Amino acid sequence: MGSSPSAPASLERTGASRLSLSIHIGAHKTATSHLQHGFSKARGILRKKSVAYFGPELLRGKLRLPSLAGKAATPPADLLAAFERNRMCRLVLSEENILGTTRADLVARGARFYPEAAPRLSRLLQALGCEDATLYLSIRAPLSFLTSAHGQQQNAGRFDPIESYLSQVQPDRLRWTELVQRLASVPGVTRVVVWRYEDYPDIVPLVLDTMLGRGRRFDLPARKRLVGTSVRALEHARAALADDPARNVTEVIREARGLYPKSDEFPGPAPFEAARLQDDMARYEADCKELDAMPKVTLLRLSEVDATPDT
Repeated sequence: MGSSPSAPASLERTGASRLSLSIHIGAHKTATSHLQHGFSKARGILRKKSVAYFGPELLRGKLRLPSLAGKAATPPADLLAAFERNRMCRLVLSEENILGTTRADLVARGARFYPEAAPRLSRLLQALGCEDATLYLSIRAPLSFLTSAHGQQQNAGRFDPIESYLSQVQPDRLRWTELVQRLASVPGVTRVVVWRYEDYPDIVPLVLDTMLGRGRRFDLPARKRLVGTSVRALEHARAALADDPARNVTEVIREARGLYPKSDEFPGPAPFEAARLQDDMARYEADCKELDAMPKVTLLRLSEVDATPDT
Protein backbone atom coordinates (compact mmCIF):
# COMPACT_ATOMS: atom_id res chain seq x y z
CA MET A 1 0.00 0.00 0.00
CA GLY A 2 1.18 3.57 -0.69
CA SER A 3 2.31 6.02 1.94
CA SER A 4 -0.16 7.73 4.22
CA PRO A 5 -2.12 10.62 2.66
CA SER A 6 -1.41 12.71 5.76
CA ALA A 7 2.28 12.73 4.91
CA PRO A 8 2.48 13.70 1.21
CA ALA A 9 5.67 13.37 -0.72
CA SER A 10 7.72 16.56 -0.80
CA LEU A 11 7.03 18.71 -3.84
CA GLU A 12 9.67 21.36 -3.22
CA ARG A 13 13.01 21.48 -4.98
CA THR A 14 15.54 19.41 -3.10
CA GLY A 15 18.54 20.68 -5.01
CA ALA A 16 19.55 23.30 -7.52
CA SER A 17 18.76 21.10 -10.51
CA ARG A 18 15.94 18.98 -9.11
CA LEU A 19 12.40 19.90 -10.12
CA SER A 20 9.50 18.41 -8.19
CA LEU A 21 5.90 18.71 -9.36
CA SER A 22 2.42 17.75 -8.26
CA ILE A 23 0.45 17.00 -11.43
CA HIS A 24 -3.32 16.57 -11.43
CA ILE A 25 -3.92 14.65 -14.65
CA GLY A 26 -7.69 14.17 -14.55
CA ALA A 27 -9.20 11.90 -15.70
CA HIS A 28 -11.77 13.61 -17.91
CA LYS A 29 -15.40 13.62 -16.76
CA THR A 30 -14.54 13.11 -13.08
CA ALA A 31 -15.29 16.64 -11.77
CA THR A 32 -11.86 17.78 -12.93
CA SER A 33 -13.21 21.14 -14.15
CA HIS A 34 -14.79 21.88 -10.76
CA LEU A 35 -11.53 21.21 -8.95
CA GLN A 36 -9.63 23.35 -11.46
CA HIS A 37 -12.15 26.17 -11.07
CA GLY A 38 -11.66 26.08 -7.32
CA PHE A 39 -7.88 26.17 -7.62
CA SER A 40 -8.06 29.11 -10.02
CA LYS A 41 -10.32 31.14 -7.72
CA ALA A 42 -8.03 30.37 -4.77
CA ARG A 43 -4.80 31.16 -6.63
CA GLY A 44 -4.02 34.19 -4.45
CA ILE A 45 -4.80 32.34 -1.23
CA LEU A 46 -2.62 29.45 -2.30
CA ARG A 47 0.25 31.76 -3.22
CA LYS A 48 0.22 33.12 0.34
CA LYS A 49 0.51 29.51 1.50
CA SER A 50 3.54 28.98 -0.79
CA VAL A 51 1.66 27.05 -3.46
CA ALA A 52 1.93 28.06 -7.12
CA TYR A 53 -0.94 26.68 -9.21
CA PHE A 54 -0.88 26.27 -12.99
CA GLY A 55 -4.17 25.16 -14.58
CA PRO A 56 -5.55 24.82 -18.11
CA GLU A 57 -6.16 28.55 -18.44
CA LEU A 58 -2.37 29.01 -18.28
CA LEU A 59 -1.13 25.69 -19.65
CA ARG A 60 -3.22 26.09 -22.80
CA GLY A 61 -2.43 29.80 -23.02
CA LYS A 62 0.56 31.98 -22.23
CA LEU A 63 2.37 29.20 -20.37
CA ARG A 64 1.47 26.58 -22.94
CA LEU A 65 2.66 23.03 -22.47
CA PRO A 66 4.60 21.54 -25.37
CA SER A 67 2.93 19.22 -27.83
CA LEU A 68 3.01 15.71 -26.35
CA ALA A 69 2.27 13.76 -29.53
CA GLY A 70 4.82 12.05 -31.73
CA LYS A 71 8.34 13.12 -30.89
CA ALA A 72 10.30 14.49 -27.95
CA ALA A 73 8.77 17.70 -26.66
CA THR A 74 10.60 21.01 -26.73
CA PRO A 75 11.20 22.51 -23.27
CA PRO A 76 8.52 25.18 -22.62
CA ALA A 77 10.69 28.20 -21.84
CA ASP A 78 7.91 30.43 -20.46
CA LEU A 79 6.57 27.77 -18.13
CA LEU A 80 10.04 26.84 -16.87
CA ALA A 81 10.70 30.52 -16.21
CA ALA A 82 7.49 30.67 -14.17
CA PHE A 83 8.64 27.64 -12.19
CA GLU A 84 11.92 29.42 -11.48
CA ARG A 85 10.10 32.54 -10.28
CA ASN A 86 8.15 30.33 -7.87
CA ARG A 87 11.07 28.10 -6.91
CA MET A 88 10.30 28.39 -3.17
CA CYS A 89 6.71 27.16 -3.68
CA ARG A 90 5.06 23.84 -4.17
CA LEU A 91 4.38 23.65 -7.90
CA VAL A 92 0.95 22.25 -8.74
CA LEU A 93 -0.16 21.61 -12.33
CA SER A 94 -3.60 20.50 -13.48
CA GLU A 95 -4.23 19.42 -17.07
CA GLU A 96 -6.25 16.34 -18.00
CA ASN A 97 -5.15 16.50 -21.63
CA ILE A 98 -1.74 15.21 -20.57
CA LEU A 99 -3.42 11.80 -20.62
CA GLY A 100 -5.02 12.38 -24.01
CA THR A 101 -8.53 13.65 -24.81
CA THR A 102 -12.03 12.20 -24.99
CA ARG A 103 -11.52 11.65 -28.72
CA ALA A 104 -12.24 8.00 -29.53
CA ASP A 105 -8.68 6.98 -30.41
CA LEU A 106 -7.17 8.71 -27.38
CA VAL A 107 -9.62 7.96 -24.57
CA ALA A 108 -9.48 4.14 -24.87
CA ARG A 109 -8.32 1.40 -27.20
CA GLY A 110 -8.62 -2.32 -26.75
CA ALA A 111 -8.41 -2.97 -23.01
CA ARG A 112 -6.54 0.26 -22.25
CA PHE A 113 -7.69 3.62 -20.97
CA TYR A 114 -5.73 6.49 -22.58
CA PRO A 115 -3.44 4.28 -24.69
CA GLU A 116 -0.93 7.08 -25.32
CA ALA A 117 -0.84 8.36 -21.72
CA ALA A 118 2.57 6.98 -20.70
CA PRO A 119 4.59 8.27 -23.68
CA ARG A 120 2.80 11.62 -23.46
CA LEU A 121 3.63 11.93 -19.76
CA SER A 122 7.21 10.82 -20.39
CA ARG A 123 7.67 13.51 -23.05
CA LEU A 124 6.31 16.12 -20.66
CA LEU A 125 8.55 15.19 -17.74
CA GLN A 126 11.59 15.09 -20.02
CA ALA A 127 10.76 18.51 -21.46
CA LEU A 128 10.31 19.94 -17.96
CA GLY A 129 13.39 18.22 -16.55
CA CYS A 130 11.26 16.80 -13.75
CA GLU A 131 12.66 13.88 -11.78
CA ASP A 132 10.09 13.85 -8.98
CA ALA A 133 6.45 13.92 -10.08
CA THR A 134 3.49 12.97 -7.92
CA LEU A 135 0.44 12.26 -10.07
CA TYR A 136 -3.15 12.84 -8.97
CA LEU A 137 -5.84 10.86 -10.79
CA SER A 138 -9.58 10.58 -10.31
CA ILE A 139 -11.23 7.44 -11.70
CA ARG A 140 -14.78 6.39 -12.49
CA ALA A 141 -16.71 3.18 -13.25
CA PRO A 142 -15.67 2.41 -16.85
CA LEU A 143 -19.05 2.29 -18.61
CA SER A 144 -20.20 5.48 -16.88
CA PHE A 145 -16.90 7.10 -17.83
CA LEU A 146 -17.20 6.08 -21.49
CA THR A 147 -20.81 7.25 -21.71
CA SER A 148 -19.87 10.66 -20.34
CA ALA A 149 -16.77 10.94 -22.55
CA HIS A 150 -18.88 10.12 -25.60
CA GLY A 151 -21.37 12.77 -24.50
CA GLN A 152 -18.60 15.35 -24.40
CA GLN A 153 -17.69 14.51 -27.98
CA GLN A 154 -21.33 14.86 -29.03
CA ASN A 155 -21.53 18.25 -27.32
CA ALA A 156 -18.65 19.29 -29.56
CA GLY A 157 -20.66 18.32 -32.62
CA ARG A 158 -19.17 14.88 -33.21
CA PHE A 159 -22.33 12.81 -33.46
CA ASP A 160 -20.95 9.33 -34.11
CA PRO A 161 -23.08 6.75 -32.26
CA ILE A 162 -21.47 5.17 -29.24
CA GLU A 163 -21.10 1.90 -31.15
CA SER A 164 -18.72 3.67 -33.53
CA TYR A 165 -17.07 5.56 -30.69
CA LEU A 166 -16.24 2.27 -28.95
CA SER A 167 -15.57 0.20 -32.07
CA GLN A 168 -11.89 -0.23 -31.12
CA VAL A 169 -12.55 -0.67 -27.37
CA GLN A 170 -13.22 -3.71 -25.19
CA PRO A 171 -15.17 -1.90 -22.45
CA ASP A 172 -15.61 -4.91 -20.15
CA ARG A 173 -11.84 -5.44 -20.01
CA LEU A 174 -10.86 -1.88 -19.13
CA ARG A 175 -9.07 -1.56 -15.79
CA TRP A 176 -7.71 1.57 -14.13
CA THR A 177 -4.96 -0.56 -12.56
CA GLU A 178 -3.55 -1.10 -16.04
CA LEU A 179 -3.37 2.66 -16.71
CA VAL A 180 -1.92 3.44 -13.27
CA GLN A 181 0.74 0.77 -13.72
CA ARG A 182 1.85 2.36 -17.00
CA LEU A 183 1.89 5.85 -15.47
CA ALA A 184 3.80 4.71 -12.38
CA SER A 185 6.45 3.14 -14.64
CA VAL A 186 7.27 6.44 -16.36
CA PRO A 187 10.75 7.63 -15.30
CA GLY A 188 10.41 10.48 -12.84
CA VAL A 189 7.05 9.41 -11.38
CA THR A 190 7.52 8.73 -7.69
CA ARG A 191 3.90 8.32 -6.59
CA VAL A 192 0.36 8.10 -7.97
CA VAL A 193 -2.53 9.28 -5.80
CA VAL A 194 -5.97 8.03 -6.87
CA TRP A 195 -9.53 8.72 -5.76
CA ARG A 196 -12.96 7.69 -6.97
CA TYR A 197 -15.27 10.11 -8.75
CA GLU A 198 -18.16 8.35 -7.02
CA ASP A 199 -16.81 9.71 -3.70
CA TYR A 200 -16.70 13.32 -4.93
CA PRO A 201 -17.17 15.85 -3.29
CA ASP A 202 -16.82 14.15 0.11
CA ILE A 203 -13.27 13.09 -0.73
CA VAL A 204 -12.12 16.62 -1.67
CA PRO A 205 -10.76 17.59 1.79
CA LEU A 206 -8.47 14.56 1.72
CA VAL A 207 -7.46 15.31 -1.88
CA LEU A 208 -6.46 18.86 -0.93
CA ASP A 209 -4.60 17.78 2.20
CA THR A 210 -2.69 15.18 0.20
CA MET A 211 -1.92 17.42 -2.75
CA LEU A 212 -1.10 20.60 -0.84
CA GLY A 213 -0.21 19.48 2.70
CA ARG A 214 -2.23 20.13 5.82
CA GLY A 215 -2.96 23.75 6.63
CA ARG A 216 -3.31 24.68 2.96
CA ARG A 217 -6.86 23.48 2.36
CA PHE A 218 -9.28 26.03 0.85
CA ASP A 219 -13.01 26.22 0.27
CA LEU A 220 -14.18 25.09 -3.14
CA PRO A 221 -17.04 27.02 -4.79
CA ALA A 222 -20.45 25.39 -4.78
CA ARG A 223 -20.49 22.65 -7.34
CA LYS A 224 -22.78 23.30 -10.29
CA ARG A 225 -23.53 19.80 -11.49
CA LEU A 226 -23.35 19.71 -15.26
CA VAL A 227 -26.53 18.30 -16.73
CA GLY A 228 -25.96 16.19 -19.79
CA THR A 229 -27.63 16.58 -23.15
CA SER A 230 -30.85 14.74 -23.90
CA VAL A 231 -31.19 12.36 -26.83
CA ARG A 232 -33.85 14.62 -28.31
CA ALA A 233 -31.56 17.65 -28.09
CA LEU A 234 -28.77 15.77 -29.85
CA GLU A 235 -31.16 14.76 -32.62
CA HIS A 236 -32.28 18.38 -32.99
CA ALA A 237 -28.69 19.64 -33.11
CA ARG A 238 -27.67 17.01 -35.64
CA ALA A 239 -30.56 17.95 -37.92
CA ALA A 240 -29.91 21.69 -37.57
CA LEU A 241 -26.25 21.31 -38.51
CA ALA A 242 -27.12 19.06 -41.43
CA ASP A 243 -29.43 21.79 -42.75
CA ASP A 244 -26.82 24.52 -42.24
CA PRO A 245 -23.24 23.21 -41.71
CA ALA A 246 -21.95 26.78 -41.39
CA ARG A 247 -23.76 27.33 -38.08
CA ASN A 248 -21.73 27.54 -34.88
CA VAL A 249 -21.79 24.12 -33.20
CA THR A 250 -21.72 25.51 -29.66
CA GLU A 251 -24.68 27.79 -30.35
CA VAL A 252 -26.67 24.97 -31.94
CA ILE A 253 -26.05 22.65 -29.00
CA ARG A 254 -26.99 25.38 -26.53
CA GLU A 255 -30.20 26.05 -28.44
CA ALA A 256 -31.05 22.35 -28.56
CA ARG A 257 -30.42 21.92 -24.83
CA GLY A 258 -32.75 24.84 -24.14
CA LEU A 259 -35.51 23.36 -26.27
CA TYR A 260 -35.13 19.81 -24.98
CA PRO A 261 -33.46 19.90 -21.54
CA LYS A 262 -32.42 16.59 -20.09
CA SER A 263 -35.28 15.45 -17.86
CA ASP A 264 -37.75 12.63 -17.36
CA GLU A 265 -39.50 13.88 -20.48
CA PHE A 266 -36.27 14.11 -22.47
CA PRO A 267 -33.86 11.52 -21.05
CA GLY A 268 -30.18 11.36 -21.82
CA PRO A 269 -28.41 8.56 -23.64
CA ALA A 270 -28.43 5.21 -21.82
CA PRO A 271 -26.43 2.90 -24.07
CA PHE A 272 -25.84 0.12 -21.52
CA GLU A 273 -28.43 -2.12 -19.88
CA ALA A 274 -28.78 -2.18 -16.08
CA ALA A 275 -27.35 -5.69 -15.73
CA ARG A 276 -24.23 -4.75 -17.65
CA LEU A 277 -23.79 -1.63 -15.53
CA GLN A 278 -24.03 -3.74 -12.38
CA ASP A 279 -21.39 -6.14 -13.66
CA ASP A 280 -19.20 -3.19 -14.59
CA MET A 281 -19.51 -1.75 -11.08
CA ALA A 282 -18.51 -5.10 -9.55
CA ARG A 283 -15.40 -5.22 -11.73
CA TYR A 284 -14.65 -1.60 -10.81
CA GLU A 285 -14.87 -2.35 -7.09
CA ALA A 286 -12.43 -5.23 -7.54
CA ASP A 287 -10.15 -2.99 -9.58
CA CYS A 288 -10.10 -0.42 -6.77
CA LYS A 289 -9.04 -3.10 -4.29
CA GLU A 290 -6.13 -3.98 -6.57
CA LEU A 291 -5.18 -0.31 -6.83
CA ASP A 292 -5.07 -0.06 -3.05
CA ALA A 293 -2.38 -2.76 -2.93
CA MET A 294 -0.16 -1.47 -5.74
CA PRO A 295 3.34 -0.13 -5.00
CA LYS A 296 3.83 3.63 -5.47
CA VAL A 297 0.03 4.08 -5.36
CA THR A 298 -2.16 5.67 -2.69
CA LEU A 299 -5.91 5.16 -3.03
CA LEU A 300 -7.70 7.83 -1.01
CA ARG A 301 -10.62 6.46 0.98
CA LEU A 302 -13.64 8.21 2.49
CA SER A 303 -12.91 6.55 5.84
CA GLU A 304 -9.77 8.68 6.09
CA VAL A 305 -11.46 12.04 5.49
CA ASP A 306 -10.92 14.55 8.29
CA ALA A 307 -13.73 17.07 8.04
CA THR A 308 -12.06 19.44 10.51
CA PRO A 309 -11.41 22.74 8.65
CA ASP A 310 -7.99 24.32 8.61
CA THR A 311 -7.25 26.82 11.33
